[in-house]
Amino acid sequence: MEENKLGIYCHIPFCIKKCLYCDFNSQVCMDQKQIDAYFAALKEEISLVAQKDQIVDSLYIGGGTPSSVEGEKIADLIKALRQAFLFDSDCEITIEVNPGTVTEEKLVSYKKAGINRVSVGLQAWQDQLLQSLGRIHDQSQFVQTMTYLKKTGFENISVDLMYGLPGQTLLMVEESLRQVLSFEPTHFSCYSLILEADTPMTQKVEKGELICPDEDDERDMHWLVDELLEKNGYHHYEISSYAKVGFESRHNLKYWELKDTLALGAGAHSFYKGQRFANLSDRELYVEHLKKGQLPRTELHELSQEEWMAEWLFLGLRKLDGVSRQEFIDRFADDYMLIYKEEIEKLISQKLLIKEGDYLKLTKKGQDFANQVFMAFI
Repeated sequence: MEENKLGIYCHIPFCIKKCLYCDFNSQVCMDQKQIDAYFAALKEEISLVAQKDQIVDSLYIGGGTPSSVEGEKIADLIKALRQAFLFDSDCEITIEVNPGTVTEEKLVSYKKAGINRVSVGLQAWQDQLLQSLGRIHDQSQFVQTMTYLKKTGFENISVDLMYGLPGQTLLMVEESLRQVLSFEPTHFSCYSLILEADTPMTQKVEKGELICPDEDDERDMHWLVDELLEKNGYHHYEISSYAKVGFESRHNLKYWELKDTLALGAGAHSFYKGQRFANLSDRELYVEHLKKGQLPRTELHELSQEEWMAEWLFLGLRKLDGVSRQEFIDRFADDYMLIYKEEIEKLISQKLLIKEGDYLKLTKKGQDFANQVFMAFI
C-alpha cells in the first residue's frame, strides 16, 4: 500500500565553504577523522531505527554538500540503509551535488550505489552573482558537472536556481534559465532568496552594501520563470518546483502531502506516525549520543487532530493542483469547507484561493502572497 511507504532523508552537514546566505545546519569541515566519526554515527543511527519490513520508496541525501565527501562514504551509507529497510525496486534515490565537487569517478560510484536522481545546486548562471552568494563554483564548473552527469548516464537531473538576488536583473534570470535549459534537465527548483537572520548576506543588505530587487521585480522574475519553463514543457507542480511529466520529486511531495519521512543525521527533522521530532543539531553531541548507542532525538511533538488538519491543508496548498476536499474527508472524517469556512471564504474573496471541482488551490495572485494564505490556517 502506498500509505505504508516511507521516505528517508540523510543529512550530510559538511561543506568546503559556507555560502553567505545559508543558515542550514552545516559546517566547513574537511577533517577526515571528523567525517569518519560522523558517518560511523550515522550508520549506528540507521541500525537503531532499522525496520526490515518497512518499504522505502524515496531516499534523499542532502546537506551541507554531500558531494564534498568521498563517493565510497555515500555508497556505504546506502548499503547500510538497504540492510536496515526494504527498498522498492523503483526507489527514487537523490543526492545533492555542488559543481566543483564531483568527478566522473565519483558519479560512477553513485550510479553503482543505486543513486538515480541528482540535484545540482547552480543558483545563478552569472559568475558575479555566484561570487556575491559565496558559492565555491563558477559557471564553467556547472557546465563540466552537467557534462559528467550526461556521460555517466544520469537521466533524472534537477537544477536549483535562485531569483531576487542582490544585483540580479530580469535579463539575468532569463539567461540563467535559457542556459540551463540547453542541458535538458528533468526538473527545476526555482525559489526566491530568503534573507535569514544573522547571515553574512543579510548583514550586507542591512548595511546597504548589497541591494535586493524590490517585491514587484521579484514577482516579475517569478512569472518569467513560470512562463519560460511552462513553454519548454515543464509542469509547475509545487510553488518552487517544475518538472517534465513523470519526473516530479517523489521525496519532496511526501513533505507537501504529510506522508511519513524519517530523517537521519545531525539536526534532521522527521514526521513519522503523527509525530514530529528532530535530532540534536550539534554534530559532536550527535556523534557522542550514538557512540553510546542512544538515539540523539529532541523536540518530540505529537500532532493533535487540529494541528494535523491545518498542516495537511497549508502544506498541500503548496501544490499547484491544490488539496482535495474528498481526500481531507476520507483522512480526517471532517470537511475543511466547514472547519475553515470563514478563512477560506475570505481568501477566495481576496482572489488568493479558488475552488475548482473537488479542489481548493492557489490563484496566480495566491502564489504571489502564498505565505499570507498559509498563515490563515496556522
